[in-house]
Amino acid sequence: MYQDRILQHYRAPHGRGALEGATAEGSRKNPLCGDEFRVSIAVAYTRIRDVRFEGRGCSISTASASMLTDAVRGADIREARALIERVDRLLQGDPPGDVASLGDLIALAGVAPYPQRVGCARLPWYALRDALDACETPAAAQGSLS
Repeated sequence: MYQDRILQHYRAPHGRGALEGATAEGSRKNPLCGDEFRVSIAVAYTRIRDVRFEGRGCSISTASASMLTDAVRGADIREARALIERVDRLLQGDPPGDVASLGDLIALAGVAPYPQRVGCARLPWYALRDALDACETPAAAQGSLS
């Protein structure tokens, strides 16, 4: 489960910290273990210009948040939503056909056999989904055209 890639992202997470000028953010907390993350995104038109995360969690959730920032920075909102679904399938043990395109995210497949840890890996992705939902509201959409 703790593949090298997961440990690397946990020890030196990418995209950690506050995002100045965020368009939207989403937060999630796992009350069972105490993991909590906030994912902030800056959107220009339909593209995620930047993404950052704040919070604390176990090695799985922190590595997943780090991989998330690498995977969605520069992506179109629709691409990011599709990636959330692909990661969710991967964590359910049903990897999508083109796993090579997942890059580092493929390491999360090692979490699938451990249902109690799947929630840890999903947490930042669900926070991202909440941020995407928030930026697509009419009030947020006006601010996203910068």
